[in-house]
Amino acid sequence: MDVSRVRFLGAGTALAAFGPALLTPFVAAAAEADESDVKTLNVLAAFERAAIKAYQAGAGTGLLSPGVLTVAKGFLADHTAHRDALVAAVKAAGQTPGTDTTKVDYPELKTQADVLKFAEGLERGAATAYLGVIPTFKDRDLARLTASILAIETTHVTTLAAALQEQTAYKLFVS
Repeated sequence: MDVSRVRFLGAGTALAAFGPALLTPFVAAAAEADESDVKTLNVLAAFERAAIKAYQAGAGTGLLSPGVLTVAKGFLADHTAHRDALVAAVKAAGQTPGTDTTKVDYPELKTQADVLKFAEGLERGAATAYLGVIPTFKDRDLARLTASILAIETTHVTTLAAALQEQTAYKLFVS
């Protein structure tokens, strides 16, 4: 990986790192959430748990260069912040947060590119999930705040796609 790509990836992580500070309003918005909104928050938290687990596994492979590992740890921190905000929102709604983790099928990871492709697919799936649930929220503040997580997920997708040099326009759209 050349130095310019590492700098680009680092910039993507720095941009994504601003997201967690924007999530604290989830707690206030969720205090009035109805049951369907709380269920959606729990489903999203299960996705975030899967992402945390996947990034931990990817980081533990020993396949990632130091620069890529730094980015992976940044993305892991983002997913941890997302999970924590979603769980706090469920609690603020007076409900018990779920503990489920979305099931993920792990491919064989033999190279750094394999890890990056796997992560890009997971991030694309997360972005698709967030995009799909935003219109279902009855509480528009929760929809808006969920959109802030979507923005971070799409930053992850584009950063990983660029690292993989898969910058074809159709690949940069969430499917």
